[in-house]
Amino acid sequence: MRKMRLPALLLSLTLLCGCTQKPTAAPSATGTPTPTPTPVPEPNYSFSVNTDERFQEIDGFGAGYTWYADQILDHGHADEVFNLLFGEGGMTILRFKNEYGYTKFETSAQTNLAFYEGAKKYADARGEEVTVLYTSWSPAGGTKSNGSVNGHGTLIKDADGQFVYDKFAAWWTEGVAAYREKGIPVDVVSIQNECDYAVTYDGCEFDPQEGNNASYAKAFLATYAAFQEAFGPDIPKMIAPETMTCSATRIKMYLAEILEKAPESIYAVAHHLYDGGTSTDKPDNCSYDSFNTNLRQLKDYAGPKGYRLWQTEFYRGTALQTVNMINNVLTVENANAYIYWGGVWSSDVTNDMETNTLIPLSRAMSQKDGMTGYKLTGAYYAMRHFSEYIRPGYIRVQSSFSLVSGEPVSGLRQSSFISPDGKRIVSVLINNSASDLLIDLDSLKGSSSLVRQSVFTAGFTADMMYKDLGSVPADGLLNIPAGSVTTVVTDR
Repeated sequence: MRKMRLPALLLSLTLLCGCTQKPTAAPSATGTPTPTPTPVPEPNYSFSVNTDERFQEIDGFGAGYTWYADQILDHGHADEVFNLLFGEGGMTILRFKNEYGYTKFETSAQTNLAFYEGAKKYADARGEEVTVLYTSWSPAGGTKSNGSVNGHGTLIKDADGQFVYDKFAAWWTEGVAAYREKGIPVDVVSIQNECDYAVTYDGCEFDPQEGNNASYAKAFLATYAAFQEAFGPDIPKMIAPETMTCSATRIKMYLAEILEKAPESIYAVAHHLYDGGTSTDKPDNCSYDSFNTNLRQLKDYAGPKGYRLWQTEFYRGTALQTVNMINNVLTVENANAYIYWGGVWSSDVTNDMETNTLIPLSRAMSQKDGMTGYKLTGAYYAMRHFSEYIRPGYIRVQSSFSLVSGEPVSGLRQSSFISPDGKRIVSVLINNSASDLLIDLDSLKGSSSLVRQSVFTAGFTADMMYKDLGSVPADGLLNIPAGSVTTVVTDR
């Protein structure tokens, strides 16, 4: 074998020399260089959903329609606003103020009916139900110690020095019957708004036990007994105590006697968020994570007892803070419902998107001098990122971000929900960081995915809200800007 190598080597050298003596051919004019492959971007995080790990069922999202709600009915915008709230917005819970016995009862009942019918139109088209919650700010009919519906008063006492719980229960029972007779279904009742807080506007104070004020528990139990007698199987569901605070310790005090005597009477533990964490009106601010200790305690308190959890009023915070507050209530507390304070409200309609009403109505409407309009705020879009696609009956499931490349960032939040038939997944992705992030959403690609995104950075404008980004890209990679929320809907 070694003898064969020399001739082969000489032949190779001869061919090589021959090639160098001939002129080389000119390159083809039609030839193109081989393109350099475009590097595939590497995502910062991947997102995954585990539909086998399930949590609470969603009852719905909604808002309150109390003061000024009637203004939208007189100025030609009602159908547009009803569509934005209940059609495109997908909200199904209406929170009304019980004004039975007030001089304006007939007018307020007509307004309530209009909002209910506006919501029902869109719910019927989806094959869903509207939920009507009535809350009392103050009873009427001579049941108040200060002789007025204004706050700084409690129930009056009778000649024997006893609080008139029976009269309070009768007022509630007659009120439910009166609203129902007008075509408004009273599905859920909260006997007192913020019983733990003294106000100058409509209000009534109750304490956990009788003292200077009437007992909340005794008023609740008297109303429950009156409802049973009056309505039988059509009794409204009752939520309690709808305190201003989400302090678990305070809420337990208000519910203790009720749980001892009639635990079956409570459908959901209800609360607001104005106390129990850090938030302010001016500047409008909400440190959403400061509430988490109380939210966890409420979950641990209500869950084992089989009660649902409803957050029934809050408005503080910027639009991005509102997104985070809703997400925390759903994921930390395991709440079944989230209700924003004002669905509509009389306000100055300006270019400022950071207002604490979903849809402010021009103050000119309240002066009855023209149709000067309404606007959609950042808070409206914050709610819509949850309310449009997360339907009543959906169940929250486990979801998470996993770091793929780069440095980890703080401020990523998420929640995911699955439809009862398991065919649709809705995920809400929040980027509170100062960096744009590339997210691998390969796990969310489906036969009919859609993406909605809002960027709530300083000075955001309407054209930055709820953008339609089409479907999840073919490579599964989606940019999530700093200060944004993205809703991804995937049909499987």
